[in-house]
Amino acid sequence: MVAIPSPEVAELWTPQGVTHTGVSPVGYNAETAETIYEYRFKVHDEVTNRKHNFRVLVDRDTSKAQVEEMVGNAFESWLIDVRLKHNKPAPTRAQRKEIGKILNDIRVKRDRRKDSSNNKINYKGLR
Repeated sequence: MVAIPSPEVAELWTPQGVTHTGVSPVGYNAETAETIYEYRFKVHDEVTNRKHNFRVLVDRDTSKAQVEEMVGNAFESWLIDVRLKHNKPAPTRAQRKEIGKILNDIRVKRDRRKDSSNNKINYKGLR
């Protein structure tokens, strides 16, 4: 295993859309007392136009290939989450009407509960 001796040496490969923004020491390994470094990255997705920052913790025993794999995995999982969450089509006219009816029903029931003395609308046995 080829270890990364210091953060200055590391010229890491990153996926397209990932930018390496810096390195800083964050602490020491409890077993070996070696310095642990934090690699910071900035991510941008062109499809959803979302941005995110993430960090990877690395010690002296971590190889360059392992760091690159951690960066790739973090980017891939973030990209999947972002595209699933923020790449939904706008609701159709019929869907908007249905949503409006549901919200109006919620408001009406909320107001009925506010008017009652014990915040209940329906009682079992009384209909």
